[in-house]
Amino acid sequence: MMIPPGVTQDFEALFKDLWPEIYRFIYYKVQNREEAEELTQDTFNRVYPKIRDGQVQQEKIRAYVFQAARNMLKDLWRKRARHPKVVNLEEVQESRLSQGGLENEQEDRMVVMEAMKELSEDYREVLVMRIVEGYPVKEVARKMNRTPGAVRSLQFRAAQHLREILEERGYFRG
Repeated sequence: MMIPPGVTQDFEALFKDLWPEIYRFIYYKVQNREEAEELTQDTFNRVYPKIRDGQVQQEKIRAYVFQAARNMLKDLWRKRARHPKVVNLEEVQESRLSQGGLENEQEDRMVVMEAMKELSEDYREVLVMRIVEGYPVKEVARKMNRTPGAVRSLQFRAAQHLREILEERGYFRG
């Protein structure tokens, strides 16, 4: 099937325009650069045929791409829930240390850990369970005896407060 040149050029422009936004959206959810890049690429691979074939209205393409990204993340969370990934943190730390050149990453981790000490226990708990340990919202809600909505809200406020602490310490300055 031959793709009309205008469609390819339009998609390339859309791709260049939306890629950073979709990548940031996915990265915020997965907190892993390689995984975010892969999921972003998969998202665009998934939507391209529909856009190319004119199955998506021009004014709804952006929303369609974001919905596809959300669906990719949902698929990922479902897959992880069925096949949880068990990681021994000591082995990871040892392997990273043996690779060398990770001084900045270790410094970053130390700065974040120190800032987390200033958070309330609930804030620390929700951030550790959701981001560090990767538990799904429902599991965290059950463990914290809260509703899923309350956990999402708590996580948002905790992350916001952590960012404020880090900003006060000059962490985000260029």
